[in-house]
Amino acid sequence: MRSLATYTFPIFFDEWGLYVKNICDAWDNKGDTIIGNDVWIGYETVIMSGVKIGDGAIIGTCAVVTKDVPTYTIVGGVPARAIRKRFDDATIEKLEALQWWNWDYKNIKRNIYAIQSGNIEALDMAV
Repeated sequence: MRSLATYTFPIFFDEWGLYVKNICDAWDNKGDTIIGNDVWIGYETVIMSGVKIGDGAIIGTCAVVTKDVPTYTIVGGVPARAIRKRFDDATIEKLEALQWWNWDYKNIKRNIYAIQSGNIEALDMAV
């Protein structure tokens, strides 16, 4: 931290006569935090700024995520570390190509049992 104080003055910009556009000056901002699609984040998890969470990742409860999380990876702990991949590499490649979360409602509804059961071969790709 470059600030001499830990107090977040810019958050209370009006009280201190500061400009609202400088609100991010209250902390060292390392960029946007990006959460992918179909991500499960456990209770009381902390994700630091600038971290990217890949599609299909699972973040364990109370984890502190300080680094990027690859797609379809389960992480947990303080700091969070990879526990294992959710699927084998071939299945992950197929899921990344499918992007089922971008399908229309009817296509998801038609495939919901295959999605829930984890049966990628049973997916009806006809849109």
